[in-house]
Amino acid sequence: MLHLLPVEIALQVVSYLPIQTLHQLVQVSRAWHDLIAVNESTVYRNAAILHRLVQDENCDNLVSQASRLEINWKSFCRREFQIEWGWRGKAPSYVEELSASGTSVHRIKVDEDSGLVITTSQRGGLLVTNLKGNAPLWGLPPSHVVESAHCEYDHGYIVFNRLDNCKEVWRRVVDADNEDHCTESPPDADMLSAWTEGISRWDASTRHGHFKPWALLRMPEHTRAFRLSHLTLLASATENAYLWDVSQGRLIETICDIQRWHHDQTLGHIQYVEVNDKYAFICGSSQLRIFERGGGALVYDLSPKNLVRKVWNILSFDEHPAPNSSIVKRQKLQQSDLTTSSSADDQFMAVHVSGNGKDIVALTVCGVLIIVPGFQRLISGEAVLSNIAVQLRFPPNVGHLQDTAIYLALSEKDGKVAAAMCRGLYLVSPDIEFSNITTECPPRPGVVVSRLTKFEDMKLLSFVSCLQITRTSIYFNWKPSRPDTQLNRGGGNNGYPMLAGGPIGNPPMNIPPLVVQPQMGPPTHNNQHPNNTAATAFNDHDNEDEADVGAGGFFGHSGDLPHLEPATFELDEYDEDEEYEEEDEYHEDFDADFMDEFFDAEGGPFEHPMHGHWNPVMVHVGEGDPDGGMHVLINEWFLPMNMSTVYRVSF
Repeated sequence: MLHLLPVEIALQVVSYLPIQTLHQLVQVSRAWHDLIAVNESTVYRNAAILHRLVQDENCDNLVSQASRLEINWKSFCRREFQIEWGWRGKAPSYVEELSASGTSVHRIKVDEDSGLVITTSQRGGLLVTNLKGNAPLWGLPPSHVVESAHCEYDHGYIVFNRLDNCKEVWRRVVDADNEDHCTESPPDADMLSAWTEGISRWDASTRHGHFKPWALLRMPEHTRAFRLSHLTLLASATENAYLWDVSQGRLIETICDIQRWHHDQTLGHIQYVEVNDKYAFICGSSQLRIFERGGGALVYDLSPKNLVRKVWNILSFDEHPAPNSSIVKRQKLQQSDLTTSSSADDQFMAVHVSGNGKDIVALTVCGVLIIVPGFQRLISGEAVLSNIAVQLRFPPNVGHLQDTAIYLALSEKDGKVAAAMCRGLYLVSPDIEFSNITTECPPRPGVVVSRLTKFEDMKLLSFVSCLQITRTSIYFNWKPSRPDTQLNRGGGNNGYPMLAGGPIGNPPMNIPPLVVQPQMGPPTHNNQHPNNTAATAFNDHDNEDEADVGAGGFFGHSGDLPHLEPATFELDEYDEDEEYEEEDEYHEDFDADFMDEFFDAEGGPFEHPMHGHWNPVMVHVGEGDPDGGMHVLINEWFLPMNMSTVYRVSF
């Protein structure tokens, strides 16, 4: 009997039990109940580690935090399981439209710890909004930030591209103390002028969400992709890759000849780059390559034709329907063979590395997701890809297989994956029933796949240009929902400014049917992949069975998890939430005239400051078009203008 064992041994045994079993165990007898109740903190701390709700190195910090906030480990596990079940559609989910972020959103970066959402616009400009209050805090105008700029954010630093191939670095004001800027690569006059002008335009009563010019990184050659992680910026040209320390504004390493022939192939077209403290990951159309930092040695490469032959197909699954309060629907996984013909025509489009540096995920244009836990075992030769990788294949775009994948995002903290595909927005979560404590190699595939049911319009999915994932939420750009989101000088919803206006599929905006703009520069900043790589299509990228809940549910509650109010898809309620009223007070003095720089008196865009060889014509699409919105005529080609704002689905 467990309760007859020495306490230390009994607790060691209990530490390997799933949380569901713990709940059942306390009901067996009073002795077992008392054993777990007396050692509750230790038992549920171990359970949190077992279920990968927390990493071992974070336990001490969480213990002190739980003690300070009077939160016990049992409560922590309960909340984490609510989140985990939410990702699987078994707990309520919440949908919110962050309308203050603008209506022509291109890129999104989120800092939940600081409560910030950072967006760039297809029309140009950068905006920082308050995540909780859905209100603008600070921004840069289109005259300073190019159209469809790609931006990166990490630890209070924003990096974005500009037309002269330089990368601007802006730092959060509250972090800079009394430092004016970095000394090795100081900002230029244009950055300082934009900062000075912004001081008078944005509320000075708080510095929350404000940024200041920090550095101007002058690239040695034209770069095609860049990524910021742990204050290291990796910028890749066609033949070489450059690593910068953004805090010091200093070039710290150059990886040369990244296109060198290896296994009878080159990298191909640079699609995406990723970086951590040990490796630089270059995702080309022909190969995914891993280079070692501190020398630039090529330590691993992978071609689509060398992928594992077994793949898990993602299918719709109706056996366990989601509750009415959830828009997340679980999918079925069915194993099959990956045909040689499909992999031969496939190309890599993105790669991400986990925050702990142990795992990588990659996505191909044909919709194959490759998850490689412990990828360094491939580099050392301890394992082969077929033994450790899990491959998922999303429903394809029939007739256009290479247009299946749109965007990939990876949560740094818990290994969750979000993918925008031609047929839906998908969530991939590690199966919390297994971990390396209980089994070295859990039953395949070891993941649970779900889909967001309210965002399935294939035409609108093709316009998704950014996707971000955190521990509790997923962020992406989607069409504005409100018929009153109109283009005007002062702003759109809630009186907050919009970088561009107008919903998709709603009554026409008050814009002349034909607006001719002056000539602009070459399209080096338009139609680009997430890392600022050139793309030929607008849908560019950024850079199963779980155990059933018993009749008693978790922790003595019913199967429907407690303390969660049902979610609805009525987005209007968020604007009238009294919780946000106090947060909005300090925006009463917001200078709406700042937005005059975005629009003229008739509501049309001002003359673009860049002059070149383009002569675009903006044409409004009437109600007869199912997508609505705008199209841009450039050199006799019509390109869709995506009227979208930021949406958040949280659990």
